[in-house]
Amino acid sequence: MPTLLIVEDNELNRDMLSRRLQRRGYQVLLASDGGQGLALARAERPDLILMDMSIPVVDGWEAARRLKADPVTRPIPVIALTAHAMAGDEARARSAGCDDFDTKPVDLPRLLGKIQRWLGEVPNPGATDTGQPMPALRLPPMAQVTLPGTRASLGELLAFCERTSREFGLDADTSFRVRLSVEEVCVNVMDHAYRGREAGPVKLRLLREPAAVVIVVEDKGATFDPASAPAPVLRGTAEQRPVGGLGWHLVRQVMDDVHHEGLPGGGNRITLTKRLPAA
Repeated sequence: MPTLLIVEDNELNRDMLSRRLQRRGYQVLLASDGGQGLALARAERPDLILMDMSIPVVDGWEAARRLKADPVTRPIPVIALTAHAMAGDEARARSAGCDDFDTKPVDLPRLLGKIQRWLGEVPNPGATDTGQPMPALRLPPMAQVTLPGTRASLGELLAFCERTSREFGLDADTSFRVRLSVEEVCVNVMDHAYRGREAGPVKLRLLREPAAVVIVVEDKGATFDPASAPAPVLRGTAEQRPVGGLGWHLVRQVMDDVHHEGLPGGGNRITLTKRLPAA
């Protein structure tokens, strides 16, 4: 199940929200101030963060800015929670980097709807259980999929990339770069991270930011470091060149940033960033 990080200094509010979310199947991490929240977010990489904005040590506004400035935590959706609901709070939260906004006291059905949309858990957000249309929603510019880490999943992963690129409105060149990078990274996971062991999952997340598209690939295989991949030898015929290094070389050529981290308990997270051309 998805893991949520709640950053809230009020113990009663924190524990009450945690219990309600756990009853609905979510795993929950807790932090009582912004400093703890930043440390937990980087160490545990939750699927989503619920951030109270009036917290000690590092307030929610600054914590959100730091999360979105860090390539490791930038892809994690952040929902701002504030009890003030003053005019301009939502705009201020989004300016700080928060992906969504809600008010306290928590209206759980409303908050759950936002959590589910950001996690891709609402298959048809255009209708209610009664079949009646819902009010227009600001859909999050994020999509993710988890599939078995085998070559048989590659076609579905690439189809997901193409579909999401269209939904994000990416131009042809950026779409090509996204697809190429996802293919190279996922094949590396399938052929190397899971080599000699039962294939585990590959989790792919695409995030559309105002000026960039971010790709996150996670696995639970053997830890590897792309920086250690040998530089490819591009001279000579194909038969004369040694095997290895070309895939990561291509990824570095078509992406603006390539970041790798080993995951706690094993596995890898690759975060790729491609800046978008100016409109």
